[in-house]
Amino acid sequence: MGDISASLPIRPRQLIRDQVFATLAEEIISGRMQPLEEIRDQDLQAEYGVSRTPIREALNRLADLGLIEVSTNRFTRVAPVDLEAQAERVETAVAMIGYCAVRAVPTYTDEQVASLHERIDGLLVAELAGTSSREGLSLWYALWGEIVLNAHNQTMTDILDGQLVLHLTRTVPAQPVAAELAAFMRTSLEHLRVLLDRRDGVGVRELIEPLFLRSTIEPLRAAAALAAASVSDSGGSTPAGPLPGE
Repeated sequence: MGDISASLPIRPRQLIRDQVFATLAEEIISGRMQPLEEIRDQDLQAEYGVSRTPIREALNRLADLGLIEVSTNRFTRVAPVDLEAQAERVETAVAMIGYCAVRAVPTYTDEQVASLHERIDGLLVAELAGTSSREGLSLWYALWGEIVLNAHNQTMTDILDGQLVLHLTRTVPAQPVAAELAAFMRTSLEHLRVLLDRRDGVGVRELIEPLFLRSTIEPLRAAAALAAASVSDSGGSTPAGPLPGE
């Protein structure tokens, strides 16, 4: 689940449509391309120096993922961030990670446990108040991603890595993690280490559910409610998608 930009720039001998897709996806999830920003085929052709076909193929993939909106003969634009949908995506990720924990943690080797301990150590050493950045979130994604990978369920890996992470990286809080939440996250990580040592997959699942609820799902739903109230008060249209913490 590395940074999508690692595949840039466009290089020969690689499928150009995949490189265009990776470039555009990185532009969108990083926020360099803003919600509702219009995307023009001819501008992308000029910028990337490629024909219209790979451009359209990449845009179709992005539309299928919900990262862009396409209205035939009207517009192609960056999709707004739906905060309620983001909360639902996190719930989906939690269910997948929990399932993989129950399935695989009881069979973990010492090497697998040690690898996850290293992930936990990396998060504990890092200033948890700084993990509201994309770089900090990548440490969390690596931890949860390894639990999913260890279950050897390719479908879940593809969904988590190819769909959910792309969307969830769009809603990175603009403010540092509050001290109380950071302490809760640290305590949860320390307990996670103990559960892994015990090969307690059910315990891992029961730990991550409140962790995600408090750290991510509840803030997203609160931000969604605030955005909806703002629209109601103003009588305007749905905003492009303010991020939690902004």
